[in-house]
Amino acid sequence: MQVDDGYQAEIGDWLIPSGDFADVPGLFARIRDSGRRAGIWTAPFLVGALSQVAAEHPDWLVRNDDGSPVSAGHNWNQDLYALDSTHPGAADYLATVFRTFRDWGIDFHKIDFVYAGALPGKRYSDISPIQAYRDALGLIREAIGSDAYLLGCGAPQLPSIGLVDAMRVSPDIAPTYLPEDDDISMPGQWGAVLNGESRSFQHGRFWVNDPDCIVARPGIERREGWASHVSKFGGLRGSSDAIDQLDDWGLETTRRLLSEPVPRYFID
Repeated sequence: MQVDDGYQAEIGDWLIPSGDFADVPGLFARIRDSGRRAGIWTAPFLVGALSQVAAEHPDWLVRNDDGSPVSAGHNWNQDLYALDSTHPGAADYLATVFRTFRDWGIDFHKIDFVYAGALPGKRYSDISPIQAYRDALGLIREAIGSDAYLLGCGAPQLPSIGLVDAMRVSPDIAPTYLPEDDDISMPGQWGAVLNGESRSFQHGRFWVNDPDCIVARPGIERREGWASHVSKFGGLRGSSDAIDQLDDWGLETTRRLLSEPVPRYFID
């Protein structure tokens, strides 16, 4: 059972609960008490402009030559910056967050938007962005423990080899087949299928391929085609449909896709 975006107060404030999640450790305790493994979503290398981290530790941000923070995009109604994981304070904060998650009993981690850890810019340590990224992934891996499962998402592919257990190999899935403006990088089944098929060789060789979640509820365009893709190319599998939104076909398909064996390799 993975708790996704929304439990935290702001992007970057991972240990401060939002108003809708007053007892985050208690939530994970209830998940584990039910006999399920506990998972969590983070974007560990993003820092939102509205976050406490950005306000109290501006020296933890990757900088441009003019001293301004490097942009990592705009989302959640705010500008996003990149965490300088080479800064001792930022590195200690990152390790503390994931050690705390381990103490809460969490052993599945989806780390998202991790491209931010490899953005060019001035860092506390004079190392390449790729080395900074790999070092930061190693720090997370050490903090969560060797038995925890690490899923990378929104990641530079080759620099992640050997550091994650699974990898998202496609854009986000969406209820529609075609993405906005026919942009293959945007959410939609078209881009997800093309990327999932073209990166199928990575499964079992670099990591377990994650095609993105199963969506089988009525209203999903070409849901039969997406189910077929997940069945053929889905390594790591999860469902994000609300159970009460599934019809008989959707419920049966979800059960089947979550339980059927996954080949060790997709391409011999």
